[in-house]
Amino acid sequence: MLNKPLQQKILKMASEDQKLRKQAADGDRSRKLAKSIYDCDTKNTLEAKKIIEKHGWPSFNLVGKKAANDFWLIVQHADRDLEFQKKCLKLLEKAVENNQANPENLAYLTDRILVSEGKKQKFGTQYMFKEDRLVLKPVVDRKKLNQRRKKVGLDVVEEQDKRINKEHSGMLKSR
Repeated sequence: MLNKPLQQKILKMASEDQKLRKQAADGDRSRKLAKSIYDCDTKNTLEAKKIIEKHGWPSFNLVGKKAANDFWLIVQHADRDLEFQKKCLKLLEKAVENNQANPENLAYLTDRILVSEGKKQKFGTQYMFKEDRLVLKPVVDRKKLNQRRKKVGLDVVEEQDKRINKEHSGMLKSR
């Protein structure tokens, strides 16, 4: 049964997250924005922990697909709490196995955690700045990358590279 109040809470949290990150992607490099993003991530991480504690992973059935995907986004941005992200990864894996979460989200969170641990990523979802563009952080077995990406519903990395650099062109110009 759909939990509307939880759904609305998650949608609101993610909306604020994305509003701030869009400003950054459009080239706003201000300290004020950086602090706002930091504060938003801190608040959202604390709230996400409460949600996990009370409900477990917010599944498609519990909050709908949009809010379930938005919850993953909040966890994805909880970079200052790697242990929480790891706990969520296990919950997300089970939700994906039960068709209650998006396998693409699992790929992104897997890579986020691997990169945070100083390891090579598996699905090629994490980028870094190099000169005037975004380039993939190191990947395990690059030859089979697109094959792994396809299994979880991601497009080929070459298409993602184009899209990422276009989406972040404002940020890249302001560097």
